[in-house]
Order: sequence, then structure tokens, then C-alpha cells
Amino acid sequence: MFKKLLDGELSLKDTFWKFGVIGLFFINMLVRIFGSLLAQKLNGITILNYYRTYFNPLTMDSAMVLLTVCYLVFLGILFFYGVSIILAVWRSSAQYDRSLWLRHLSRFLIVVMVFYSVRSLF
Repeated sequence: MFKKLLDGELSLKDTFWKFGVIGLFFINMLVRIFGSLLAQKLNGITILNYYRTYFNPLTMDSAMVLLTVCYLVFLGILFFYGVSIILAVWRSSAQYDRSLWLRHLSRFLIVVMVFYSVRSLF
């Protein structure tokens, strides 16, 4: 399924709406949930500062480590998925022959959505 998605073999409607809009929304929400849970535990300091100065492996807070790992993993998934879905929509829209306008509009919108999904996290 993922290979078909990346090769552009699925319809533009399915690729854009199901995988682009809904998929990006779902992954972005997971990143935001773990980010907000982690921010509550950090109390205003950065992750890097916490692990550089406050982290002690002998008395570590396992919930903090778990939240950090989950946040960073889903952040990596968001980056990977964003690049993958841009390629998938781009290739799927290349095969879409009904409307040139919708072809270019879907390309533009998916790039904007991925950009703002990533930008809103920082």
C-alpha cells in the first residue's frame, strides 16, 4: 500500500484527502499531544537543557524519558511522512488528467500543509 502511495498509483482524491489531510492531521495531533505532555514535565526548560544539566541516570524519571522518546519518534515520523506525502501527491497529481487547475492546486496545498504542520511545532 505504501509503495502504491509513493508511486502515485492511488487516485488523487484518496492520496490528497485520506493520506494528505487526514494523515497529516493525525500525526500532527500525536506530536502535539506528546509535546504538551513533555512541556508540562519540563516546566519551561528545553529538552536539551534538561538532559544536559538536570538528567541523572541513577535517579531518572522514566516518564520523562518515555515522553521524550515518544515525542522525538513522532516528530521524526512527521518529517518522514511529510516528505513522503508530498512525493505521493505530486506523482498522483501528475497522472490526474481531469483538471490542470486541480492538479496544481493539490500540489500547492499539500506543500503548504506540510510546511505549516512542521512550522507550527517550533
